[in-house]
Amino acid sequence: MMSDQWSRVVNASIAPVVVISACALMSLAFYNRLASIVSRLRGFQRERLKEQEEIHRLAGLPSPDDDGLRWRRRFLENLANQTARTLRRAKLIRFTLLCLLGTIAMLVLSSLLNGLTVVWSDAQFGAALLYLAGMLLLLAGIVAAMIELMSAMDVVESETRLVSELSERANGHSADAESVPLASSEE
Repeated sequence: MMSDQWSRVVNASIAPVVVISACALMSLAFYNRLASIVSRLRGFQRERLKEQEEIHRLAGLPSPDDDGLRWRRRFLENLANQTARTLRRAKLIRFTLLCLLGTIAMLVLSSLLNGLTVVWSDAQFGAALLYLAGMLLLLAGIVAAMIELMSAMDVVESETRLVSELSERANGHSADAESVPLASSEE
């Protein structure tokens, strides 16, 4: 009789174990993605400081280049915009990771309660609730990952527009730099 109960416990624990394994694999990928984004954020900060120093240098010249200063200020503004967008993505990935790790915790607890059902039959209700909570956390993490994925190209598109404008302006093909708006943070 005891072996039949353990067999049921092991069978009931298989689903949480498979989901735990999948969440661990996704967590690894998102930790790597977060590390990459944090590195890029640090790069933005270095670029912003360098641009700020150059603006101060140019502004201190006896006859400052107003067009150059205006362009550098726009570039600095674009870097600030890119930083804000990338920071938002990093926060979404952090939330995704918290959900995935929460899923793992809920499913481990669910598996433990599944094991306790051998001696305490009411533990099955707790196990079911923890399993459901884990699945809801997994769903929340997947939604956050999808939102982050949808915004992944925004920063690159914004920078591409700015660089294209700079190239056109350098070739004499563009109107006043102020007439082409930078990408807004609502995009």
